[in-house]
Amino acid sequence: MFLSTSHNKIDLKYRVSIPASFRVNLEKSNETLILFKSLQFKCIEGTTSSRMKTYINAIDELDALSDDAFMLRMMMADSFEIKFDINGRVVIPEILINFADLSDKAVFMGIGESFYIWSPSEYENQYKKSQDILRKKGPPKLILKKRNELIISK
Repeated sequence: MFLSTSHNKIDLKYRVSIPASFRVNLEKSNETLILFKSLQFKCIEGTTSSRMKTYINAIDELDALSDDAFMLRMMMADSFEIKFDINGRVVIPEILINFADLSDKAVFMGIGESFYIWSPSEYENQYKKSQDILRKKGPPKLILKKRNELIISK
């Protein structure tokens, strides 16, 4: 599981240190790291190879000519299997750096089964947006079920 937020430096060769807890999660599950353009935000999404396989399998459940299938295939085309160096760093592909407007710093935000990599300014914008929603609507109404199922009620 990917949790917490970390601010890490990006060097001139686009190398960045993945948070240690994220690396441990990948190593424990013997998973490959996949990075791709987020479909929802102006950031990079990182996940495990098995989670990416779930996305790939979802395409088979869709109408092959649908817009949803098209978007998921494009997401796959912009996805990269990433390897760590001996210092726990990865090189973020330039296409992803440009998409997320990253320069010298990256904000890693764990969201459970995956994580986001934001530019500091975009992370701050999204954080402020979440706080505005919280002030206006209050926290989500969560009902925890017995078998670790989670239902969000409104």
